[in-house]
Amino acid sequence: MNRRFPLHPSLAETVAEASSAAETKCQLNFGQGIALGVMASAFLALATTLALAMGATIQSPSVQKLVMGAVFPVGLIAVVVAGSELSTGNYMTTPFGAMTGCIHWRHVLRNWAVSYAGNFLGAFLLAAIVIRGAHLFTGAMWGQAWVDFLAKTAVTKANLSFMEAFWRGFLCILLVDLAVWQAYRVKEPSAKFLLVWFPTMAFFALGLEHSVVNMFLFPAAILAGADITWGQFLLDNLTPVVLGNVVGGMFIMGMLYWFSAGLPRGKSAMSLEPETDPGAGSTAFTARHPYGLLLVTLIKGVALAAIFFGLFPVASAALANGLPSTTGILIPLISIAYLMGLAFLLSAFGKKTP
Repeated sequence: MNRRFPLHPSLAETVAEASSAAETKCQLNFGQGIALGVMASAFLALATTLALAMGATIQSPSVQKLVMGAVFPVGLIAVVVAGSELSTGNYMTTPFGAMTGCIHWRHVLRNWAVSYAGNFLGAFLLAAIVIRGAHLFTGAMWGQAWVDFLAKTAVTKANLSFMEAFWRGFLCILLVDLAVWQAYRVKEPSAKFLLVWFPTMAFFALGLEHSVVNMFLFPAAILAGADITWGQFLLDNLTPVVLGNVVGGMFIMGMLYWFSAGLPRGKSAMSLEPETDPGAGSTAFTARHPYGLLLVTLIKGVALAAIFFGLFPVASAALANGLPSTTGILIPLISIAYLMGLAFLLSAFGKKTP
């Protein structure tokens, strides 16, 4: 055990931990990234199913939210401990690697592309299995209360304004990536369990917007008969929520912690002595012109976010809304094919070699 920092390493050490994780993520090949993306969304889909099953018949709104929030974190705990590729966590983690210079920004774009496509595929498959395969909520052992609750939840989310969905996505990722950041700061599995649990419980109980959860929730509701179109899901909800998730993950949780750690660059620059640790109140920086470096990094981050946002949620929403409504179930399948094809093309030039 590290005697100097047994439980609370410096911010710079945590940035180094996240940067190392970013390098590992960017060394995955396309198939590995998609498989781990499917696993991540499957974990969250099952956790969402559990939360809906527990909360559907609870009459008290406060108790309902508390119970649902209490059971949902099993999904994110599985993502963190078992290992998988969750795009919302990657909105914070892989930019750390680019900020420190361990990877290039194109590697970040590749990672986001593959994890997003894998998450979307996995969420849709789980929705089909839960609703049409296992007949959870729609089967004889359940009842109309569960179907109505699922539909009501999705319809409420679909009717949020663009800015409401954006800010709920922004607030959500502050809590979700706080859970991931705290997991990087400890080594013990039991500590990770607790530090992931509480922020995750808070976001779900508050009813905030998580893009990967919504990738499951909306298809499940539509397949169960909710009065929502595929285009409405992709344009009115997923597009602003992804934007809020990206902004909160990369620019707030990622860039502000990197700044607070002293803008470390390179593996040799990420180990600070206790007395010079910015987390302890110091203002020491590893860069000669810290605000210039921060500005350049901010510009690169904005460019990356704009490219990703335009190619993935915006383009897939435009594609879905351009198809006739009679296309039906083919709309999400065409969207999946588009996302997978684009992620494959981007993965061809963006893999990080060991």
